[in-house]
Amino acid sequence: MISTETIEIVKSTVPLLEEHGQAITSCFYEKLFAENPDLKNVFNQVNQTRGEQPRALADAVLAYAQNIDNLSVLLPAVERIAHKHASLGIQANQYPIVGKNLLAAIQTVLDLPGDHPALTAWGEAYDILADIFIHAEETIYAVNEQAKGGWRGFREFTIDKIVTETPEVKSFYLKPSDGAAIPAFKGGQFVGLKANPSASEFDEIRQYSLSDESGKDHLRITTKEEVEGLVSNHLHQSSEGTTVFLQAPTGVFTANSNTKKHVFIAGGVGITPIIGMMYELLQQGINPKDILFIQCSRNQKHQILKDELNSRNETSAFHFKTCFDEGTEGDHQGYLNAGVLQQWLADADFTADGSTDVYFCGPTPFMSALNKQVQSLGFSDENIHYEVFGPTAQL
Repeated sequence: MISTETIEIVKSTVPLLEEHGQAITSCFYEKLFAENPDLKNVFNQVNQTRGEQPRALADAVLAYAQNIDNLSVLLPAVERIAHKHASLGIQANQYPIVGKNLLAAIQTVLDLPGDHPALTAWGEAYDILADIFIHAEETIYAVNEQAKGGWRGFREFTIDKIVTETPEVKSFYLKPSDGAAIPAFKGGQFVGLKANPSASEFDEIRQYSLSDESGKDHLRITTKEEVEGLVSNHLHQSSEGTTVFLQAPTGVFTANSNTKKHVFIAGGVGITPIIGMMYELLQQGINPKDILFIQCSRNQKHQILKDELNSRNETSAFHFKTCFDEGTEGDHQGYLNAGVLQQWLADADFTADGSTDVYFCGPTPFMSALNKQVQSLGFSDENIHYEVFGPTAQL
């Protein structure tokens, strides 16, 4: 339990965190990597350079301070982050290292003496939060290890097949190098993939959504070759037979099987978790008419998994709509907007009455706009689900 005094002191630091939060987390990462350069094999250095990871951590620290007297509010975020940590292979013995450097960064940026009450309070608060994460992550590791075909840690996989989907996107079919079984997974989950690109002196770990249905002898990821993507470029330049290392499937962006109807909206490569969720529901025997799948692409040439979706739609007959920024081949030309979305929902007899869940994934601006549109149509937060690629963030 956190003492009342600690709660009061931590909450009193909220204004300082609002003003100096990112400076503190940037200082934290500088100290962390200076003393522990081996951790560069764990943390995404591209996100560090872009400032995305320090910003995400600053938001998380601020949220913890604001809600330290009501931690239940943070449980969904804790669960998401714990699953992301599990994909990186974060270990319990790394938390004291993080805590030491975080307190040192707070002291440095705020120019506090070593015995300042705020440092003592934050030390206590951090230890409690660390214990929450350690327990949550150990639970994930244990469940993954005990599953049929499951494992703990990184496991070697071999690229068995590579399929070009669009000029920028390829699918990689990964099979375990030991030839043993692989576990079932939920649609929408991802794997942590570790590689050692020639352009980096460190191991690089990235999360890739599983873009196929569970129950096959392989795991499939479908990736876009990003301009600054160390790992995506490494994959796209790889050949069949190349080995990579995977953590077991994890993640909480999954379909709610208790909901009757489901709207899936994919923007670009954001289709990868979305298609997995739809496949899982179809495997479970859901009525295809209770699914509305909307795919937004630059144009038909850049429509990812086009043939596969069209083929599945012919056999399952779910509601399938396409939006193309360019060209007239789709069901709508231009960006998806609230008017078009409302019409398609009405045509499929979907309503915002609590019986329909909406899931979307894609570029952050796309999701931010879509989130507002969906809310304007009457969908509540409980029925809206999304996944941000990269550091955990709110839209």
